Amino acid sequence: MSRILVTGINSPLGQAVGRKLIAEGHSVVGTVRSLKIKTQGLPANELIALDLEDKLTFINIVGKFESFVHIASMNEGSAEALLKSTGLGMIYLLDRAKQLDIRRLVHISSMSIHGRVSIKVVDENTSVRHSVPVGAAKWAAECFISNEKSSVDAVSIRSPAIAGPYANRHFLAKIFLDMARGLDKISLSNPDHLFNNIVHECVLADFIITLLDSESSPIYRAVPIGSTEPIPLREIIEVMAKATKYKGQINWIEPKTPPFRIDSTGAIELGYKPITTLETINRWMHDAKL
Repeated sequence: MSRILVTGINSPLGQAVGRKLIAEGHSVVGTVRSLKIKTQGLPANELIALDLEDKLTFINIVGKFESFVHIASMNEGSAEALLKSTGLGMIYLLDRAKQLDIRRLVHISSMSIHGRVSIKVVDENTSVRHSVPVGAAKWAAECFISNEKSSVDAVSIRSPAIAGPYANRHFLAKIFLDMARGLDKISLSNPDHLFNNIVHECVLADFIITLLDSESSPIYRAVPIGSTEPIPLREIIEVMAKATKYKGQINWIEPKTPPFRIDSTGAIELGYKPITTLETINRWMHDAKL
């Protein structure tokens, strides 16, 4: 039985990973920013307090670990706060990983590292030319990992929107909530864009565990993931409207940014097993909390 650290165990993805690891017989040490928050029911054998901005809290990570899964992050705030939490937090975690001689680090990065994308398809080899603050912070974390690739075996997963019962951050999740609330009118763009920029939390959790179980590699990779068989955004919205019984108006407007889709070839080489975009949306709608 391996002892595995999962940062951000209270996040939807953290809980999905924790449940799967415990089901496989691993011992999960989960981190939360403060033990004063509600922790009952979290899928962890142990809980520790870890503030990514506070280097001293990293000494709470003690004992023998097989691997680290780094999910915790700040997704909004000032550029300074984002860089402190995501960038410096990664430096502190890497230092602890080296001190404890862990076998592997799996890091959840984000497609936001690309900022405003101007090409039609993004893959593992797409250059990072510019970014938004949250993406810049994620990119900094990836750079810090790459700099330690001779000391820490690591893989970064560039996650798109994550679908699951408690999804609330990405634009489709916000549209879903607006539909569930019965908003009179909802505005969207790119109705005919073939969309696959979404992954179900359970599929992502399975990939994380595959990476934890795989052989070590001297090559650091940061791979984007998405679903297979892209479908028009209009079709996704129709599925969501049916699931929420939405009767309001869908207003399709001119896009502010060009759309793109994700090529998951690099992740598939590492063991990622994607499902179709339609299956991702249907699973999300089936489990969503209305």
